Amino acid sequence: MPRDLLPRLLAHLDEPAARRCVILSGGIGAGKTRTAETLARDLAAHGVSVGGVLAPRVLSDGETIGYRIRDLLTGEERPFARLEPPGVSVGRFFVSEGSLRFALAAIDRATKEARVVFADEVGRWELGGGGLSPAVRSLLASLALPVLLVRSEFVAVVVQAFSLEEVDQVELEGAHAS
Repeated sequence: MPRDLLPRLLAHLDEPAARRCVILSGGIGAGKTRTAETLARDLAAHGVSVGGVLAPRVLSDGETIGYRIRDLLTGEERPFARLEPPGVSVGRFFVSEGSLRFALAAIDRATKEARVVFADEVGRWELGGGGLSPAVRSLLASLALPVLLVRSEFVAVVVQAFSLEEVDQVELEGAHAS
């Protein structure tokens, strides 16, 4: 995690008039989710309420075979995406509709109860209006500080599609499991 990331977020919380959106970006495997997990833990240690969802990978023999979805407010976790049906086809994965509803509800609840809300990941599906898109729009209209995890290739399109004016982008580099 970049050393200045926690102080940057704490500074954003001290400036509520300046509505910013923090974007953690990087390629596949750059460590977006791992960085967000550390950041959420560090924010909580500083007394900041955090919520939203993170989607850690499920690995088998070093290969990604799916994702879990974790509600940061409750700690509850569910299977989210896997290589085999059933579910909604998204890229090479099938997303559980029940787990998607769980994720949407977790983000919506967090916009009312947390100061910092994570959304992992905002990508092609959300740009098409699906996936986490409705909850991300609610998050961006809330008083919470949004932290969006976005692949580098989608950052400019996400900024445009969600009409983000004030963005603090943190580009992560490296080959860590995200």
